[in-house]
This record gives sequence, structure tokens and C-alpha cells, in this order.
Amino acid sequence: MAVEPEQGADAKVASPRSDQVRDRIRARLSQAAGIGSDPRGGVTRLAYTEEERAAHRVFAEWVAEDGQDCTTDAAGNSIATYREGTPYFLAGSHLDTVVQGGAYDGAAGVISALEAARAVADDTDHGVRVVAFAGEEGARFGRPNLGSALAAGLLEPEALSRLSDADDITLGDAADALGFPAPAADTWLGPEIICFIELHIEQGRQLETGAARIGLVDAIAGSVRLRFEFRGRSDHSGATPMPMRSDALTAASELVLYAERVGRQYRSTVATVGKVQVQPNNVTTVPGVVRLWLDIRDVDADHQRLAARSIFERARDIGEERGITIVGEVISDQPPVVLEAWPRVIAHQECAARGLPHRVLSSGAGHDAAIVARRAPATMLFVPCVEGISHSPAELASVEDIAAATEIIAATIRRADRLAVPARHR
Repeated sequence: MAVEPEQGADAKVASPRSDQVRDRIRARLSQAAGIGSDPRGGVTRLAYTEEERAAHRVFAEWVAEDGQDCTTDAAGNSIATYREGTPYFLAGSHLDTVVQGGAYDGAAGVISALEAARAVADDTDHGVRVVAFAGEEGARFGRPNLGSALAAGLLEPEALSRLSDADDITLGDAADALGFPAPAADTWLGPEIICFIELHIEQGRQLETGAARIGLVDAIAGSVRLRFEFRGRSDHSGATPMPMRSDALTAASELVLYAERVGRQYRSTVATVGKVQVQPNNVTTVPGVVRLWLDIRDVDADHQRLAARSIFERARDIGEERGITIVGEVISDQPPVVLEAWPRVIAHQECAARGLPHRVLSSGAGHDAAIVARRAPATMLFVPCVEGISHSPAELASVEDIAAATEIIAATIRRADRLAVPARHR
């Protein structure tokens, strides 16, 4: 997949950026996009697959080009050290994608972090590191932020055997097959981190519809992922009268529509059924088994919990009304996170000093920064993506915007370093 050059309005920023930096960002984005290139379009680098590891090997090559060292922990996270010392600044994102994803989600943040670390490595008193987290997307195992959660000690051990993909490969087995003893992963995300900084494409339209080129993220929505299994009875579609059916799919459809109503009940709540499996999935057979996965997100923790509880209660009622067995489980439950204020204030001042249009906004999508924020100060910067399109081959962002945000990250680290902002355990 080729990375498009920036166009027209996308290039309107206040100060010039190094052509060398822009060229390196563009080249690395293109190189990453070729790893796991999907013949159907886009990029497919699912969590804990050879394609994801190939991207991490290229990350290590980029680090080596900069003359720095790279290590990999037992969870598969790659960590580059640009300046030794503790406490330290940490920047980065992830390198896995959804099925037929885009070239910018995750990769832009990792590449930006490398550039920022390269820029500040020789003029900070504290350490500087870059991380490429493993398994941020929940596309394969249904649960996101696997690498960062393991590094933060926030992934319960039983999840390694409970979470499985469409081929019934468990998370633990997938990690082990790649040589990662995930249960032995060190919990290294902690108070030694002065601040974690993550750049990401917005995955929405708030920046694009305004004049801002940089988004300063103040909060990240929580996410509750639910899995339901509906068990009815498979019967012939022509020979089974309607009153005699135990149709698992019609029962599941009721819950899908109810989830939509719940998502519209509160201003900040969204509820999505994005994956459904039907058995036997035959046009002439009444569906006997249906599995569906539901994602509830909100920046309000109370609304998030109420929405999940309401959906479980409705599933129970549907089962009783239709004589269908319905079993539900919580795959993951991540609360909303308010990000640290002081790095956002510094980033705001640095944007203002450059005349760079920016605004504060919250993130409806989940990110590794939300995991790190539970162990150390964290902040995020967004750059616009065209029409808000993400998780798609059509995903597109401006290299000029990424370079501008990289400059802000580097400037924020320099100022925080001079101010000797202490690391604090959250």
C-alpha cells in the first residue's frame, strides 16, 4: 500500500519542518504499509502473528539505523532506548492492525515517536525511550491493548487461556508460538516513566471540520466488550412452521437493535455489534447458534456500566421470551481515563508559540495511552485523518501534520525535562 503525499490544505502549518524528517516519516510509513499488505486491500497485521512480528523487526532496524538499542519483552513489546537513565520519557504506539486496516493507525505514532526521540536524545537530562506495543487492536482476540496491559500488570492470567481467535487459538498459545512467554511478562510500566506521549490519527472528524491541525486529548473513553452466544435449534427453513422455530438469529437480532437503543439513550454512549457468527449459515436452515460481540464505549463510567447491565438484562429476557439459551460474558472492561493535565498544558503552549492551530478534545476510541495512564502520567496528540476514515484501506493523514505533531512532542519533552517534572505513580 502506498502512502499518499500530503495535499493542499493538509499542508497548511505555521512553521517549516525538515524535509529530511518528512521524507523519513513518509518512507517509513510506506515500508510499514507493505508489511501484511492484504490482496483485498489495506493492511492486515493481526495481534501475535508473523506479520505483526515482521513489523516489529523493521522497527528494530529503524532503531539500529539511528545507532540505538532495541529490546523485546516477554509480551512482545519492542522498546528502544535513545537516552539511558531513569526516570525517563516514553513515546510510542502500536504496529498491529485490524483486518484490511490502514497505513496510519498505530504506525504513525511509532514512527513519530522515533523522530521525536532522535531529536531530543542529546539534549535531555532524563532518559528517553520509544515503545512499539504488541496487540493493541482487539480484532483477533476480542480484547484490545494486550501488550500494554501485560506490561502494566492489568491483564488477568486466566485471560491468556480464555481469549481465543476465530480458529480457537488462545492468546497464550499464539504468544508462545512466537516465543513470548506472556505469563512471565515484566510489569515495567510504572513510576519510572515521567510521561508517556502517544501520537495517533484522530479516527473522527472533529479536527477536520475545524481549523485545528493538532488535537490535545484530555480523556479517553472506556470500553466494555461483551460476547453472547445464542443457542436455538437448526431446522429446515421450508418444513418448519414459524411457531415451532427456535431461531437463534432472530433472538440475536433483538439484542442488536436493543443495543442500538441503549447507545442512543445517553449523549456520550455508543454501542456497536461489529462481529456476528451464524451456524450453520445456510440459506435453507433456521440458524441454530449465533455468537456476537458487542462494544460499549463512554467517557462516563456510570453510563458505561449501566449500558452493559441493561444489555445483559435484556438478553436474559429475550432468552425467556423465545425459549432460547443465551450465555453472555464480559471479555474486557476498561474504564474511561482522564489524561494528565501538565503535559497537555506544555503542548498547548508549544502549539501557541508556533501559531499552530489546535484544540482540546476527548477520544472515543481506545488507545495504549489509556492503559499507561493507570500506571504513569500520559498524554495524547491527534492529527486529522481525511473524512475521519480509519480501520480502512482509505485511511489517510498528512505527513506534514505528523511532522508538526512530532515537533510538538519533542518540544514538550525538552520543556518537561528542563522543568524537572517528577514522575508520579497514578
